[in-house]
Amino acid sequence: MPPRLIALDTDHVILLDKPIILIGRHPECDIQLESRKISRRHCCIAEVDKVLAVRDLGSTNGIQINGEPLQEGRLADGDELTIGNLRYQVRWEDNDGPGPRRPVTARPAAVPPQAVSIDHMQSLDIPVPIKEPNRPANGPPPKS
Repeated sequence: MPPRLIALDTDHVILLDKPIILIGRHPECDIQLESRKISRRHCCIAEVDKVLAVRDLGSTNGIQINGEPLQEGRLADGDELTIGNLRYQVRWEDNDGPGPRRPVTARPAAVPPQAVSIDHMQSLDIPVPIKEPNRPANGPPPKS
């Protein structure tokens, strides 16, 4: 079974059933989350060699892994991932706990299934703008 994100506050389950999943409010996203705290293109999750990598895509309210705000990181079984104001538990095993859950599956893959590392997610051909840090266009580098 593919890894899943089990919602901690609702009855949703997000199946991570393709190599790269784009999460946000925009209709082009693989998983659409309806919350004012979720950006249009909030984050993406990639499975790389049995490791889940998550990256914030310059969202307003960010992501957290186990309560720690991060730009990117790895997700292990049992970790808590917060996307904006929505909390999920990462599950690799079939033990979802009690109660029925409604799966939310990603749309068919627009990106060919291939090995992708988190360092190369930015170079993938997906329609996601990634904000760059503010840097002067020309001129000397900042003094340390």
